[in-house]
Amino acid sequence: MTIHFGIPKLAQGIAGALSIAVLVAVPARAEDIPTPAKDESLHAQLPQAVRDRGVLRVVSTFGYAPQQFYGDDGKTPQGLSVDLGNALGAVVGERVEFTNTAFDSIIPGLEAGRFDMAIAAMSVTFERGAKVNFIVYENTGAQLLVRAGNPKNINSLTDICGINMIELKGSLYNQVIEHVSDRCVKQGKNAIHIDTIDNSDSVFQAVTTGRADATYADSSPLVYMAKLSEGRLQVTGPQYPDIPYGIAIAGENTGFAKVMGAALDKLIKDGTYKAILAKWGLGFRAADAAAVTPVGSPASAYPPPPSAVDIAFGK
Repeated sequence: MTIHFGIPKLAQGIAGALSIAVLVAVPARAEDIPTPAKDESLHAQLPQAVRDRGVLRVVSTFGYAPQQFYGDDGKTPQGLSVDLGNALGAVVGERVEFTNTAFDSIIPGLEAGRFDMAIAAMSVTFERGAKVNFIVYENTGAQLLVRAGNPKNINSLTDICGINMIELKGSLYNQVIEHVSDRCVKQGKNAIHIDTIDNSDSVFQAVTTGRADATYADSSPLVYMAKLSEGRLQVTGPQYPDIPYGIAIAGENTGFAKVMGAALDKLIKDGTYKAILAKWGLGFRAADAAAVTPVGSPASAYPPPPSAVDIAFGK
């Protein structure tokens, strides 16, 4: 079954440059996703503050389709993260409220108690795990996005020495590009110039207008954006291995993280989880189980760092 929908807010930010007017197919309809039942036991285990409030406060970074973005009206949250958050809320019996913020503001917001959890395409790393609990929910891969025609002839990470890269501020991909730049210099090539910016709309706009030569990120929004660009952007090179995404919950709320991990496990077992991923064309990224990594876990508890640089350049 195929449905069509209009241009998400992600694309509207660069509509003047792209004149986007295309439709994107989604593999499943929202009504095909089973509605999860409330689990009274899990609801009873929620923090008292959450039950008193009657709402789960979820923070994300909208403008990163198909993970999370705003609909045609510019204010309705959509995407995999939104569907997953709503399903988790249904399991624990709470309404879900979404807030948009800059990526590098997410963990400080959790620590300050402004949000209960983050579903924001955040990679599960040891460094972040020193501050938050993680629940792995999606496997990932990363690629490069360039202007149509690939004017710089970029076909792998080995081809980005000396070019201008644009990345999302606070993203783990910045570290990958920095490691690539170090390899470039060791080989006698020019270092990479890296600019960072607060939102994904502006990242895509920079590549489209030529302000930047490329960006390196999660392949799912790159492929999605390229489809919306009427041939003005293209994904290039192989898909490199990446670190899985996790739901982040403040370090002081480990008990709450275990409750939400149990809720995700129910979604995996009843088929809701796979239906959500399939809706957004990401069924191949499904995690096998809801793995909770408590705050402060040893480095061995986290997925190993991406081997993308070693794959591209050799060890």
